[in-house]
Amino acid sequence: MVYAIIFDMDGVVIDSNPYHKIGWTRFFNKKGVEVNDEIFKNLIFGTTGDEALKILLQKDLTQEEIDNYSYEIDEEYRNIIRQLSCVSPVTGLVDFLKSIKLSGHKIALATSAPSENVDLILKKLGIYEFFDLIVDKTQILRGKPNPEIYNTTVSKLSVDKGNCVVFEDSISGIMSASGAGITVIGVETSHSSDELIQAGASLTICDFSGMTIALMTELIMGKSIKK
Repeated sequence: MVYAIIFDMDGVVIDSNPYHKIGWTRFFNKKGVEVNDEIFKNLIFGTTGDEALKILLQKDLTQEEIDNYSYEIDEEYRNIIRQLSCVSPVTGLVDFLKSIKLSGHKIALATSAPSENVDLILKKLGIYEFFDLIVDKTQILRGKPNPEIYNTTVSKLSVDKGNCVVFEDSISGIMSASGAGITVIGVETSHSSDELIQAGASLTICDFSGMTIALMTELIMGKSIKK
């Protein structure tokens, strides 16, 4: 049986939230808008970037304005990443990716990030070649929590949803995967275990250090797994 393991990127493959915070903060400082941790947790990291911009700037924005602002914020983030001498993946991820590959299962990335971010992060981490499929912001019309990105990913993988597992760190991401009918494991980089479970995660982990193919198989088969 071939399974598909689908990863979100920010907060799952890499704990990038601290760097994103810097990029967003620099942007909003230029606009005279103050942002705090509560805003990041509940708005910026809890909804789409487009919606966050409209709400925080408190005005209607054209799609061109949104695209320009989003690019500016992402470029701030990319510059931060480029300047870092060393960037590490979430603990245990590389070994887990290796075990998935050795077992012959499929690996996909489903992220709301733009292609430029994906290429930079995966290559900086040295894990680009592990992924059989990458679906990013440019390939979808409706962002998370809409299930489109996961429906698209599963369709391209040609694997039954019942044989897939998604790793997500955000509430909107978990809602997206759950809405697509896929089992979700929450990664506790952005939210607490209780928050992730309440959003629809079947299990939560701090990192990938204890994650194995055997555990994945048990979860897919519907067996109860204790954290």
